Amino acid sequence: MKVEEFLYTVNLAIHNLLLVACAAAPFYQLRMVSKRATFGKRIIYEYDKSIEDLLSVQPKLCFWFIVGLIASGFAFPLIYYAFHGEWQHRSAFVYAALAVKTILVFIGFGIVSYGMFVIDRQIQGLFRQFSPDAQPPQDQLDRFFALRAKRKKFCTVCLYLAAAILVVTPILRFW
Repeated sequence: MKVEEFLYTVNLAIHNLLLVACAAAPFYQLRMVSKRATFGKRIIYEYDKSIEDLLSVQPKLCFWFIVGLIASGFAFPLIYYAFHGEWQHRSAFVYAALAVKTILVFIGFGIVSYGMFVIDRQIQGLFRQFSPDAQPPQDQLDRFFALRAKRKKFCTVCLYLAAAILVVTPILRFW
């Protein structure tokens, strides 16, 4: 195996693992929050605490997964350039697919960033006010579950973005 093929294969494996991790996260988050919704809009403190502990880590992971996706995505043409001294010539269709994929990735990056720096901080700040011994006031419950619903909508969008990226990705390799 040539060095170029080896580097390309390693980069592709890393890229695909990061993409699967990004796609799996919103899928499992949505399953978790959908199950939690069956218990109604009341705080089940230990259960909600475990959900928030898990969900507050996920945007940070996705943030770094997306950074890794961007870096490994840019590595593909750089590997080619390093061995051939020129950029690989592709069809307009492939460049269009690359543009679509890049836009989708940056939309996902924006959503994850907003979720991490805005929504999650609000949810965590509100949840810290809750106690295992009593239900919070109704206005706090309403705010808490409204923020959770907002996070769920963004998570759903991220899942569809990840699926779209998975569909577009093979075009870049095989056309």
